[in-house]
Amino acid sequence: MITSAQAVELVKQNKLARDHCRSVSPEEIYNGEIMEVVKADRTYPPYDRVMMDGIAVNSRVLLDRPAALTIEGVCPAGEKTKTLDDEKNCLEVMTGTVLPKGTDLVIPYEDLSIENGAVRLRRFDYQVMDNVHRQGSDLEPGEPLIQSNSMLNGPLWGIITSFGYESIKVKLPKILLVSTGDELVDYKEIPESHQIRRSNTYALRASLACHGLTDVAMHHLTDKKIDIDHHYKTFRNQFDVMIYSGGVSMGKFDFLPEVWEENGVEKIFHKVSQKPGKPLWFGVDRYAKTEVFGLPGNPISSLICLHKYFLDSQPIRV
Repeated sequence: MITSAQAVELVKQNKLARDHCRSVSPEEIYNGEIMEVVKADRTYPPYDRVMMDGIAVNSRVLLDRPAALTIEGVCPAGEKTKTLDDEKNCLEVMTGTVLPKGTDLVIPYEDLSIENGAVRLRRFDYQVMDNVHRQGSDLEPGEPLIQSNSMLNGPLWGIITSFGYESIKVKLPKILLVSTGDELVDYKEIPESHQIRRSNTYALRASLACHGLTDVAMHHLTDKKIDIDHHYKTFRNQFDVMIYSGGVSMGKFDFLPEVWEENGVEKIFHKVSQKPGKPLWFGVDRYAKTEVFGLPGNPISSLICLHKYFLDSQPIRV
């Protein structure tokens, strides 16, 4: 019997390529593998951007080491470009503002004092374009920002939205959740004394959705080998991942491992030295390019195994 760490590594080593893709919008925020190159739609920064709160001046005025400068006005971020009318004066500017015309330098508030509209400088040793993020210094239009096959995360979604992408193509696995057991009935039904309501697949689907995995179908199978076999043959080529709940232990009606192996699924491991979740089964159908997970039927065990061996091996959300 292998350890939990060995099982995690075996799952990672046997992950299969995903062929299914779809476009997702920033509102969906799926952190999967991107399938296109994201490019800049304009220069970045798109203008000479003020980097510090302070004043914008024409650097020539500093040569005379003036006793004070007069403030012509204030430039908040989000306004169109303003102009300094007299190069002996200054404009107050906020971080993110477009550098006013007629100025080529920003002096932060920390290096000056303001009294009655007059600005007095504490130092004069500035260089042209100090505290200015130059237009186009980061990116030119059409320059690639994110390469295909990158794993999306918070910072990359910030880049994507900064450059106006309304959607992005990602790999999104098609997943089938299968509950098994003659004792299970639909959650809407009133179970008899020997029955229980199906709940595992709903819990598993919710966990998948929390990770952005939304292309998920749910089926139920009884404990009849012929039905299990027919079902697997029918759906093996339609999904990237098939996740079963129950039917993988040592009971006389736990036919899943037998059916999978009879259908050519390569068993990677069966049983892990852990509690709960010991009966966990994992294999790959290399012909159908399908990963197969057999989770224990116990609700807590199935969720723990889903998170540890499947979701934790998905792209990390940041």
